[in-house]
Amino acid sequence: MSRKLVLVAVTLIPLVWLGPAAGAGDSISSSDPVVRDASRFDPKRPVAQELRTNVPDGFSIGAVGDLIISRPLSQYATTMPAFKALLEVLKPFNVLYGNMETAIFDVREFKGSPYSWDGDWTNAALPGVARDLRAMGFSIVSRANNHAFDWGPEGMRETSRWLDDAGIAHSGVGESRGLARAPRYIETASGRVALISLASTFRPTTDALPAHGAAPGRPGLNALHLTMTVAVPPAAMQSLADANCTLYGRTCNELPAGLSLFDNKYRLADAFSYEHVMDPEDLAEIYQSIRAARQNADFVIVSIHSHECSTGCDDDNAPRGAARFLKELAHGAVDAGADMFVATGNHNLGPMEIYNSPTRGYRPIFYGLGNFFWSDVQELLSHDLFQSNRSLLAEAWVDPAKATDYDLTAPLNKAAFAHAFTFESVIAECRFEHNQLARIVLHPIEQGYGDRLLRSGVPRLVTDDAAAANIVKQIVDQTARLGLPKLKVTLTKQTAVIRP
Repeated sequence: MSRKLVLVAVTLIPLVWLGPAAGAGDSISSSDPVVRDASRFDPKRPVAQELRTNVPDGFSIGAVGDLIISRPLSQYATTMPAFKALLEVLKPFNVLYGNMETAIFDVREFKGSPYSWDGDWTNAALPGVARDLRAMGFSIVSRANNHAFDWGPEGMRETSRWLDDAGIAHSGVGESRGLARAPRYIETASGRVALISLASTFRPTTDALPAHGAAPGRPGLNALHLTMTVAVPPAAMQSLADANCTLYGRTCNELPAGLSLFDNKYRLADAFSYEHVMDPEDLAEIYQSIRAARQNADFVIVSIHSHECSTGCDDDNAPRGAARFLKELAHGAVDAGADMFVATGNHNLGPMEIYNSPTRGYRPIFYGLGNFFWSDVQELLSHDLFQSNRSLLAEAWVDPAKATDYDLTAPLNKAAFAHAFTFESVIAECRFEHNQLARIVLHPIEQGYGDRLLRSGVPRLVTDDAAAANIVKQIVDQTARLGLPKLKVTLTKQTAVIRP
């Protein structure tokens, strides 16, 4: 792949964003309660002042994708130069963020149980992982994702204990919905940084609930519920209508504008896609939490774990696209106070955007950062994963009764993750000047696709120009697919710079 991939260089003129005045009728975002009577507020302490970003010039934050890690890995820096070089890239950041997609506990003392779902892995990590991540530089991680409750509430609590012990702040789960929704903070020399973590992809009954009347609440994660409709062109709708007629005696002599069949809702449209509508109660509470974080922090991160997709969703041999609802959510989050928005979950790189908020200026949005760690060493798989994959084991092995955990993982990975793009991603470095995004620097990485099990999934900096260009091109292509503005990228050897 040629480095001619982009290729627009621009000169950045930093902006000083002061934000709107807190006058009657001002509307900052959908989270704004809107001032009715300005005389009720101290003019020396205007509300708008508390909604501003406040970080020193040169403030840098690093963001990576899913941390699917099962054991400490720093020791490989002595024998893997590209991994050692990667760790050096992580060191200078004022804050380093990732999505913690595994439970951390000591199985010899653990009192909980596995709760797998839909034939998925029950991710588990050794206790030493928490301190290893802290030694690498990770200071704050999101927890709201579909693996947060692989080991039940006990696994959630144990993970919290080990992260707290290591000094890593974390957000997105809690003993109640209020705690799961609440921002978490870290105190740094450059300012107070908040994280709000939510998930639109999660397992049944793992969403946190508030108390309702005499019914108690429930521990869980910060959930954004979605309603999905499948948009289909006329020919497909006619086939669905015919099936509906044959099975249920409905829509027999018409081409309906919409119908429900096999627990799915369908809408007549010009082209096929998946459409998602966000739950208004969830959205209002999430935006309120972002506003609260904005008032109590100098810098605010909002992250979502989402497997949802609008187009390019059903081909396991191609990167999975992002869902269009994420654009609405991300823009609303920035308008409400987020300084950076990060989506994880699709296990491949997604689109990027530098959003020019009408009230807050330029802010980075990452619609999919892929995987940072991708550990195939998972030694605590539950029995039901084997039970639900008897046919696969019988097809793969002559004597499936002898199969180990990895003997099952290997054919499962072949079915969905046998692609180089699963093992390719970036470290996204965001640098701020005058409280505005000045530039994003992308450091392409790969995790050793095809390496022996113990080294596969360990990230390392890409050292080949063409390989780096190909990874950046994945982002450019996904950005175009989602219909976002074209990125202004300058690619020099193995590093890409994106500016507003």
